[in-house]
Amino acid sequence: MPNSLNLRNAISWKAVIAFAVTAISAVLIGLLILRYAVPIPMLDDWEMVPLVMKAHTGGLTFADLFAQQQESRTFLPKLIFIALSFGKYWDARAEMLLSVLLCCLSALGLYRMLGNARLSVFAATIVFLLSVLLIFSPAQHELWLLASGFPSFVPGLCIVWGINVATGRGPISRRFWLCALLAVCASFTLSNGLLAWGLTFPLLFLIEPRKTGKRWFAFWLIATAVCATLYFWHFHAQRDLPAFGPRKTGFEYWQYLAAFLGSGFGRAGNEHPLSVSITMGTALLLGYAAAVVDVVIRRRDPAHLARIIPWLALGGYSIGSGCLAALGRIEWGVAQALESRYVAYSLYLGVAIIVLAAIYWTEFLRTSAGDRRRRLIGFAVAVFLAGGCLFAESLCAIDSVAFFRIRSAAARLGYSAVLLSPALDNSRIIQAVNYPRPDFVKTNADSLDRLRLLRTSLLRTREIAKLRHADVDEQIAAGWCDGITTGNDGRRTAWGWAAFPAKNRPADSVLLAYADERGEWIVFALADAVLNRPDVARVLRSSEQVWSGWQVMFSVDSLPKNAEISAWALDAKDAKLYRLKARERILSP
Repeated sequence: MPNSLNLRNAISWKAVIAFAVTAISAVLIGLLILRYAVPIPMLDDWEMVPLVMKAHTGGLTFADLFAQQQESRTFLPKLIFIALSFGKYWDARAEMLLSVLLCCLSALGLYRMLGNARLSVFAATIVFLLSVLLIFSPAQHELWLLASGFPSFVPGLCIVWGINVATGRGPISRRFWLCALLAVCASFTLSNGLLAWGLTFPLLFLIEPRKTGKRWFAFWLIATAVCATLYFWHFHAQRDLPAFGPRKTGFEYWQYLAAFLGSGFGRAGNEHPLSVSITMGTALLLGYAAAVVDVVIRRRDPAHLARIIPWLALGGYSIGSGCLAALGRIEWGVAQALESRYVAYSLYLGVAIIVLAAIYWTEFLRTSAGDRRRRLIGFAVAVFLAGGCLFAESLCAIDSVAFFRIRSAAARLGYSAVLLSPALDNSRIIQAVNYPRPDFVKTNADSLDRLRLLRTSLLRTREIAKLRHADVDEQIAAGWCDGITTGNDGRRTAWGWAAFPAKNRPADSVLLAYADERGEWIVFALADAVLNRPDVARVLRSSEQVWSGWQVMFSVDSLPKNAEISAWALDAKDAKLYRLKARERILSP
């Protein structure tokens, strides 16, 4: 009885630690999202706006939902986008926080999978800690700060739970239908979700070949064929994307795949992210290959297969995703494999190798019982590998936080350009930092605004007197227009810095205005670049203000002669302007 009580206590403590680690990781990522994200669509988010508009105004059809988007059938994400748009506002941050929830569910699925790995409580806790740090890694900053980032987390989630269902208990019929449902959800989210058909229910036939009927395998093949037929119905190549499977050397493909798989450990925090990622990815692939060889050798040991095969399937998802990415994107160069959004796909190989290493380490300790020297060596190797993994993950995560600030600065600039699009021609800025088709953005932003789906209404006037405005006071708002120079082409460039000390962040953007004949300020230009200003960050004693610099390039041809020019910091959330200080009165020539 005492041993039973101790076991239950140990398991409960493992659950408490797992819950705490997941909760803390989720909260930290959630805080980063709320801190650095903007509430309007960015980049691929705009592709969903026409569907949202149809859902609110009528005319939405099944064909709209089923239509191909780039190389995927994003049926499920479209439904989720539409559902989340029916709040008081359509705030893109809701989808970003959904990404956090999906990762929490993935972590729960991994926790359940660890129950079948037969690890000690201590080993399972360490393994889960390292896995959760990968799942919630800030290295995925591109996905965390995009509303359209959440679909990237869905296939992995479906495969994790599909593996749980396939290798769990219950009637085979129930496992079949649950795995089929998860595979369909994964497939009609992103193209790599099709891998779920080979990595979930078929595991049952590898682990329990004598307990399963061949007819269920036949049913699964039929379901797979039906899904593939529907998926590729009227499927066509995208003209703006590289050709699939271009002629490259095997070494180039290997480099791309290795960089893709190792990017969760090596893409940030060092001076040579590509070489480090390739090295880490190669090590992971070699570890995976060794486990596959071991399974082939010990294929008659069902207990061993039940421990190893689920993790090989999980790692296979990352490898399969990497192969698809290599075939479709290698034309853009090997370095493209380090894209932040790919970490959501590649991290599962890292998780699988961490668990497999723990399983083999446990077996090593069991066979070394009584040999103190071998056990000490085993513990030393385990500490070295776990410490090295934790160091690589932490270094990558810490260094990635800086990318949140960079992406946020660009997103705020794009937010400002969209906000002022009815009054100013900000096409060049929108194209550079928000979406490649500025006219598409302007049209859809105007439609969202007229339906009152935007948290902050678009600014439809250039007259500052008709907008909320005030002078900087060094507490709520601070900043300067440091100067204006004239280039060889006659265009002028103004620069300076603007910050909101009370909110501990840079201004969203800066506008230039001129005084008309009545002395009223008329906006004529918006900042087209954000600048790194470590000097401002030092003065304000906040690293959050490092991207508070701004720059505006403009022509004076359309300005009245001898008109006074002023600079104004924009708080997009409050739709309020703050006039910046200037070292001297600035007049147009």
